[in-house]
Amino acid sequence: MNNHYYNIFVHVVNLILLGAIGILAFFSVVNISPPVHDPISDIFKLGLFGFLLVMWAVNYWFQYKKQKWILPIGGTILYIAIALFVMGVVMPFLREFV
Repeated sequence: MNNHYYNIFVHVVNLILLGAIGILAFFSVVNISPPVHDPISDIFKLGLFGFLLVMWAVNYWFQYKKQKWILPIGGTILYIAIALFVMGVVMPFLREFV
């Protein structure tokens, strides 16, 4: 019975993370300001969302395989920390570099 609760918890946590990625992707595509086409920015956005999805899939697979209760919480916190670091530090650095 404990395994069922764990699976439900892992699925709910990861659906929330996937929803956050989707909302982030939606608001980066929908632009209410005047259209300015920047192909470099589009490439960086695509790379960022690809990275977030791959990192989410690895996190989800690792949580589902190991089945320890600390992994969904720790993995989610680590995922958010890495995503914020990449969006706040790495992507602006790469943007300035390119």
